[in-house]
Amino acid sequence: MLVDESSASASEIVSGAIQDWDRGLVIGRRTFAKGLVQKPYPLPDGSAVRLTIARYHTPSGRCIQKSYEAGDENYELDLSKRFEHGELYHADSIAFNDSLKYETNGGRVVYGGGGIMPDIFVGLDTSLSSRYYDEIRRSGTMNDFTLTYVDENRASLKAQYKDVYAFKKGFVISNDFVNKFVEYAEKKRNQEKRRRFKNI
Repeated sequence: MLVDESSASASEIVSGAIQDWDRGLVIGRRTFAKGLVQKPYPLPDGSAVRLTIARYHTPSGRCIQKSYEAGDENYELDLSKRFEHGELYHADSIAFNDSLKYETNGGRVVYGGGGIMPDIFVGLDTSLSSRYYDEIRRSGTMNDFTLTYVDENRASLKAQYKDVYAFKKGFVISNDFVNKFVEYAEKKRNQEKRRRFKNI
């Protein structure tokens, strides 16, 4: 099974079970580490509160969810920190505490502590990536820009494409679209730099 730092939730549960029961090998990089069970409680205004009621564990007992103990900000910056200390490129950048050691049914050593560490590590391909691209991808800028673009152009998009199939077939990413994205990404990046500088 192929996994990476974007593999989350159900995919982590499945890959952890495959690994623990020795039904296959997990290949790639450590998964995202999202394993919470939440129950929604609807509120009168149409919103809802999602209360965490449990955590997912693999068959060997490993907790999939990463810890909140270091605070919300550290939790949010987890993927950035993985990138900064080299975990996405080198397996030896990942240190596991012996207390997090578990065994599969067949006696292979696996580790808990958040996410599923693959049996075979494959580093991020530096030829297909860059620090700038990774920063934009991890920050959610692509999603934010796409949602903003749709909100600002909803009427014209609906008029041009009758349904999602027509959109998939006909929408073309133009130079103008790319330029707008780059402008949006730079603006968000500069705002984030100012925020970090202000908190120092």
